[in-house]
Amino acid sequence: MAAKRRATELPTGAPELDTSNHAHIIPLGAGSEVGRSCIIFKYQDKTVMFDCGIHPAFKGMDSLPLLDEIDIDTVDVALITHFHLDHCAAVPYLLRKTRFKGRIFMTHPTKAIYYSLLRDLAKGARHSSEEALFNEEDLDASMERIEVVDFYQTIEVAGMQITPYRAGHVIGAAMFLVEVAGLRCLYTGDYSRLPDRHLPAADIPPVTPHIVIVESTYGTSRHLPTQQREQLLLDTIRTALHRGGRVLMPVVALGRAQELLLLLDEHWEAHKSELGGIPIYQASSMMSKALTVYQTYVESLNDDIKRVFHDRNPFKFRHVQTLKNPAHFIQDYSGPCVIMATPSGLQSGASRDFFEAWCEDARNACIICDFAVQGTLAKEILGGPRDITTRQGRRVPLRIAVHNISFSAHADFDQTSGFLDAVRPPHVVLVHGEYGEMRKLAKALKDGAKAIGCAREVYTPVLQQTVAIAHTPDRTVRLQGRLGEKPPREGGAVRGVLVKQGGGFTQQLLHADDLPRFTKLLRGAVTQRQAVAVSGPFSRIRLALEVMFEGVDGEALLPVTAAPGAEATKGGEVHSLLVGDTVRLSYVPGDDGGGVEAHVVLEWEGGRQGDMVADAVVAVVLQTVGEPPAAASAESAMLRARAEGDEAAAAAAELHLIAALLRSQFGPATVDEAEGVVRLTVDGVGATVDHRAGKVACGEAGLRGRIEKSLDRLAAAIRPVPVSRRQE
Repeated sequence: MAAKRRATELPTGAPELDTSNHAHIIPLGAGSEVGRSCIIFKYQDKTVMFDCGIHPAFKGMDSLPLLDEIDIDTVDVALITHFHLDHCAAVPYLLRKTRFKGRIFMTHPTKAIYYSLLRDLAKGARHSSEEALFNEEDLDASMERIEVVDFYQTIEVAGMQITPYRAGHVIGAAMFLVEVAGLRCLYTGDYSRLPDRHLPAADIPPVTPHIVIVESTYGTSRHLPTQQREQLLLDTIRTALHRGGRVLMPVVALGRAQELLLLLDEHWEAHKSELGGIPIYQASSMMSKALTVYQTYVESLNDDIKRVFHDRNPFKFRHVQTLKNPAHFIQDYSGPCVIMATPSGLQSGASRDFFEAWCEDARNACIICDFAVQGTLAKEILGGPRDITTRQGRRVPLRIAVHNISFSAHADFDQTSGFLDAVRPPHVVLVHGEYGEMRKLAKALKDGAKAIGCAREVYTPVLQQTVAIAHTPDRTVRLQGRLGEKPPREGGAVRGVLVKQGGGFTQQLLHADDLPRFTKLLRGAVTQRQAVAVSGPFSRIRLALEVMFEGVDGEALLPVTAAPGAEATKGGEVHSLLVGDTVRLSYVPGDDGGGVEAHVVLEWEGGRQGDMVADAVVAVVLQTVGEPPAAASAESAMLRARAEGDEAAAAAAELHLIAALLRSQFGPATVDEAEGVVRLTVDGVGATVDHRAGKVACGEAGLRGRIEKSLDRLAAAIRPVPVSRRQE
């Protein structure tokens, strides 16, 4: 079912729309910014959190997503796309220091690297004066709660179906497709549609999402073709080395670092005579630890790297060394070299140390290979300043050559537009991009969709701004067992027991007898019983029931057989009726000697229909017990005359009984014994009833029909009651 073409962007603080008719997307982070990705998706009272990271340009609590802006305990599940800090580093805080009660999922590689990365972060926080978001105990506790999921494995959580697909970007990175009541929402996280040396490209999901929440990091920019940018990088490095300079490449420890190390190691091996004496260093212990993860999860890599693994481990580099003491190296080494260090934004750590030590030497080069986030030193130096401020507050001249050669595994404009043209969602929500670039991208995507005749709405929310998208829920029911053996007629009704197992929206409709076969349910029945004290003969109760209900069957049982739940009487007679094939009514006459009052016992199978009929029977019995004496007297006279064989007297009594019963239903009624009829007046309209002939004379057709219906029931009810005898 397609999503309806109506949506709005609600400003912060606006009243929410009904979530039964609208999906809500709310950025708690990455709304018109790059960093602290955390996107809330709500639909049909289900809530998903996509990612929970920190902002690289902020510190402490300021780096967190705006988690206080929602009821965090209503989030059913958190889905973490990959291990980069801006997507996962707030997870320990979420799990240990908020009211989050839901489940949380990552892929296997993501969980493995998440722990290593965040353990280093927690250790560093112990020796820092900055406010720590979590400690090692919090991290260990988070590992207990994190569940893993494989690519293409569909899981059901809180009534939602969730399937991860490959996202490229880094090892283990996933896009998540979430389906709720027929609405499909795809969150890409960071993704890349270009395969590289070690990773496959992001998948195209096999179904069409109604909503795609997609990163917009590079906006309308385009990456250089792979071969061209690789050659530009190698030429830039060689130029700096030939002039005796040192090359700093600030990178994220996992992902682009391994891609660039593969490239450099391959190039050095091919040019050993020229470059063999110039060292390549990785100044991050995390880069070394990551290599074991790549070896463990080799199946997550692309086919090219898998083939290389047959001959050798490509991550055991031939020309790359691990630099264990950057401080000593900075002080003691002065020759040309290439160093990869973290973090990529030059905010702190080894990359900042190297940059401040080398930035005044014009022979050196700094190559920004990843996306430079607003507010970081990496972004600042790309603007071409003449000097910078060190962490000690000194202003120093900036003479180092600064280059921006993007090897970022984020989708550029061509990849994003091509991806959306392939999956064709009617609604696109842009996140993880800077304000201006997001809006330029939104316009370009709308224009592109119009050019190919594709209906597409594009939204660019800021932090806390709700995007509300209308959609009609769609649920499917699977016919199982005997109900599934014969396909239902188009537009027909199917009756059965609706079973929903595992909290999902996938439901089965089963015949009650099939419950043990397809479920763990057993069919049972609850028998209800109720006793009502009565006075007068049972024939009056039967007559009243036959007037009210069609399908009253019964017998008088001799000798005494006590009704279920009723005590046996001495010398009495137990009468039994079945009303509407639903309620069994048993009458037990009173026994003055034994102190037992006359009563009826109702017995029925509990349920909507049985309870309704039982309530009606009780009402009739209670009304009959208090019936006017005229009807009781006429009934007794009729039965006595029949017993004596006086047909004339019985006919006269019967006429008076008919009049009494019609009077109780329609109002004033008189007996005309000479004509053998009953005359009625209802709301000023007269009617003459000849019950023997079964005729009603009345000028008002509606009233005539009502009287005729009642007359038919009365005529049947006052016939002699059949009595069957059953031997003991």
